[in-house]
Amino acid sequence: MIAQPTMVYSPPGNTRELPLPMPAWRVKPLLAMIAGLIACDMQMVSAASPVATRDTALQDAPALASFDLDMLKSRSLDPKVAEYFSQAPRFSEGRRRVGLQVNGSNRGSVEAQFDAQGSLCFDRALLDQANLRVPADKFRLNNDQVSADGCYDFAAAYPQTEVQLRPNREEVALLVSGDALRPASEDLGIYQGGGSAGLFNYEVLGQNNQFSGGQSSYYAANTELGFNAGDWIVRSRQAYSMQNDVSRFQSLYTYAQKTFVPLKSTLQAGQINIRNSVFQGAAITGVQVIPEAALQGRGLGGATVEGIAQSAARVEVRQAGALIHTSLVPAGPFKLPNVQLLNGRTDLDVRVIEADGSQRSFTIAAASLAQVALSEPGYSMAAGKVRTFDARDMQSPMVVTGSGGWLLNQSNKVSTGLMLSDNDYRAVAWTLDSSLTPTTSLNVQNTFANAGQEGKSGAQASISLNTSLTPRISAGVNATRQTAGYRDLLDTARKHTPGYLEGLTREQYGMSLGWNDDVLGGLTASYSTGTTFDGQNTRHLNASWTKTFKQATVSLNVERSLGGNREEALFGGRRSSSDDGNAMYLTVSVPLGGKRNVRAYANKRDGSTRFGTTYDDNSNDFATYRLSAERDTERKQQDFSGNVNLKPRYAQVNLGYARNGADSTSYSGQLRGGMALHENGVTLSPYALTDTFGVAKVGDVGGVKLTTPSGPVWTDPWGNAVIPQLNAYQNTRVEIETKSLPRNVDIQNGFKSVSAGRGSVQKLDFSVVKSRRALLRVVDVSGKPMGKGLAVFDAKGHFVTTVVDDGQVFLTNGS
Repeated sequence: MIAQPTMVYSPPGNTRELPLPMPAWRVKPLLAMIAGLIACDMQMVSAASPVATRDTALQDAPALASFDLDMLKSRSLDPKVAEYFSQAPRFSEGRRRVGLQVNGSNRGSVEAQFDAQGSLCFDRALLDQANLRVPADKFRLNNDQVSADGCYDFAAAYPQTEVQLRPNREEVALLVSGDALRPASEDLGIYQGGGSAGLFNYEVLGQNNQFSGGQSSYYAANTELGFNAGDWIVRSRQAYSMQNDVSRFQSLYTYAQKTFVPLKSTLQAGQINIRNSVFQGAAITGVQVIPEAALQGRGLGGATVEGIAQSAARVEVRQAGALIHTSLVPAGPFKLPNVQLLNGRTDLDVRVIEADGSQRSFTIAAASLAQVALSEPGYSMAAGKVRTFDARDMQSPMVVTGSGGWLLNQSNKVSTGLMLSDNDYRAVAWTLDSSLTPTTSLNVQNTFANAGQEGKSGAQASISLNTSLTPRISAGVNATRQTAGYRDLLDTARKHTPGYLEGLTREQYGMSLGWNDDVLGGLTASYSTGTTFDGQNTRHLNASWTKTFKQATVSLNVERSLGGNREEALFGGRRSSSDDGNAMYLTVSVPLGGKRNVRAYANKRDGSTRFGTTYDDNSNDFATYRLSAERDTERKQQDFSGNVNLKPRYAQVNLGYARNGADSTSYSGQLRGGMALHENGVTLSPYALTDTFGVAKVGDVGGVKLTTPSGPVWTDPWGNAVIPQLNAYQNTRVEIETKSLPRNVDIQNGFKSVSAGRGSVQKLDFSVVKSRRALLRVVDVSGKPMGKGLAVFDAKGHFVTTVVDDGQVFLTNGS
C-alpha cells in the first residue's frame, strides 16, 4: 500500500527527511510504450486487441488484459501496475495532429479531436482526410463543444467500423467497410494546405582569373523573391552577371500560381513557360492552365548533364536562349543532376568555361530529353505574348494554344493540340506515350506547322525508345527529323539573319547503353549526332566505366566531340564554336574511412596529358574540403588547387583557389541559401526554398539538427528551422537527431510525417520538455525505505515510476 509516503531528498552534504503528501507531478505517461516494456518481464495470460467499434467511454470498457500476479510479485512489482495498464491505450483530451490510416493505407496526418474519455471525434476534417462518407444528420452527436462542426457517431452509421488508437506512435488506424468510403473521383487528396510565409533565395558567385598578359573576372547573382498565402504561390526570379566590367540583368520570370485539387489542375499567370503536353518551349507573358503533375503521378523532371572539365571551371546550361543553370565544377568528369528544364522540346546548349578563359560547348539533343518530359492526362490552355528576354532579333507575337491528353488504356496515352499566333503561324501536333512492356517505354511526337508570313509549311517527327533488356542491361535510342519548311513558334518570332535558316537542325540521332556486371563493373555510354540544313555535322560521345574493388574504385571517362567551325547567333550577338576534341579521364579512388578518400588520376585531351592527386574530406557537416596537385607533361608545370565547402548552419559557402603553373591564378567564391519570413520572425536556411516548404519549431532550443529531404538543417536561437522542401501531395519525413538535443531537454516525439498541398506552408511543432531531474529516497510513515519495485502514482492516479534499491526514486521534471 502506498499512501502519504515520506520523501527524503539528499543533496550533496545535506540530508533531510520530510513527511510530504503525494505531489501532483505533471507528467505525460507514454502508456502503451511503458506497458510494452513491462510485458517483456511478465507473463501475459490474455490480451484482446485494443480496438473500439463504438464511440463509447473508455472507462466503462472491461479490462483488455490480465497479468500473472505471482510473476509480478516475484519481480518485486506492485500488482497495482497491472490494474493501471489493463485499460486500452488512449490519447489525452484535446486536439492534436496524428497520423491517419484507413484500411491499411496511409492518409497523411490530421488535426484530430479527443474527448475526456479519449474517444475520437469523427468531424468533417477527419472525414475529408480519410475520404469517408458524411453520415446522415441523425448520427450527429450533441458534443459541439468538442468540435466546431460537430462529431458524428460514425460507428453507428457504419457498424463494421473499427477504431484503433496508437498513442505511442501518435497514430489512428481505421478499418471501414466499402460502403463507408467515398468514390475515388471525390477523393480530395491526402494533404494539408494553408499557411503563409515570404521567402528569399539567393546565389552569389564570383571568379577571378589572373594570367600572363591580363586578367578576367566573372560575377553573378541569382535571386528569387516570393510568398505563399492561401495555397497561392507568387515568385519572381532575377539573374545578374558581370564579366570583365560588362554587366547584364535579366528578369527570368514573375508569376502567380494556384493548384485546384478537385480539378487536378494548376493555374499560372504572369511570366511563364508553355507547358502543355504537345507544345512546349515558348516563354510568354500570359496565363495557362495545366494538369497538376503531383496529382497525376507524372511530370517534367530534370535532365542530367555530363562532361569533363580540364580545370576548376564554370558550366553554363542554356535552353531556348535562357540561362537555366550555372555551376562551378572541379577538374575532371562532372555530372550535374536534376537540371530543371524550361521544356522538353528544345536542345540544351552546354558551355564549359575553363580557368584560363578558354571555352568548349556541346549540345544535348532535345530528343534525348523525352524520357524526362512525360506529360500528364488532362486538358491544357495557354494564351499570352512571347517573351524575347531582350534579344534584339526577336519579335513578340500573341499566341494561343490548347491541348488534351487521354489514357487509351493502362499502357497508352495520346495527346493532341493546336497553336495559333497573330503572326500567321499555325501548328497542330500529337504525341503517343506507350509502355510496351513493364521495362520498355515508347514516345512518338509529330508536328505539322505553317508559317504564313514566310509561306512555308513543314513537319517534324521524333521517336524515342527506352528499355531494360535484362536486369543488368538497359538501352535507348532516339531520332528527330524535320523538313526544310518546318518552323516552330520561336523560329517565326526571330528576325532571320543571313545563314540562320540554313543553320537549323535537319536531323538528330542518339543512343545510350547501360551495363552492370558484378565482375566487370558498370558501363554507360551515349552517342548523339546532328546535321544542319547547310551540311554541318556535330557528334558527341560520352562513355564511362566504373569498377569497385576491395580497396579501391577505378573509373574511366571518355568524351569525344566532333563538329565543324561555324558562327552561331546567341542573344543577338555572334560567337565562334569549335567542338573538335576528345578527352579521357582515368581515376583510382581509395577510401580512407570516415568519408575521406584519396584519388589519383590521369587526364588526356588533344595530346596533352596531366597526372594528379586529390584528397577529399567530407567527414563533418560544417566543412568539407578538397586539395589537388597536378602535373602537366606538355607545359612541364605543376598546378595546385584547393576548395572548401562550409555550411555554417544557415548558409552554404564555397571557396576555391587554383594556381596553374607560374603564370595563372584563379580565385572563386560562392554563397547560397534562403530565408523564410513567417509568423515567428525570419529564419535562415542553407538551401533554397521551393514552392512548398515548412517551418519547424523545437521549443526555444537552438542548434537542434533536423533531417529533411534537402539535407540537414539546424534550429536558430529561437528554436525555428526552415524545412526547405516538402513533397507536394506526397509523404515527407522530418526527424530530429536526438543526439543534438541538450541533456536537459526531452522530446516527446522526434518524428513528423506530413503530406503538404502545393503552395502550402506547414508548421511542424516538436514539443519538448526541459527536465529537472531529482533522485529521492522514499520512506513510509514508520521511516522504513519503500520496497523495490513498488509503483509511484501522482495525486491523480497517474503512474510515474517504480521504486528501485533502498527506496530510491528517480524523477524527471519533478516538482
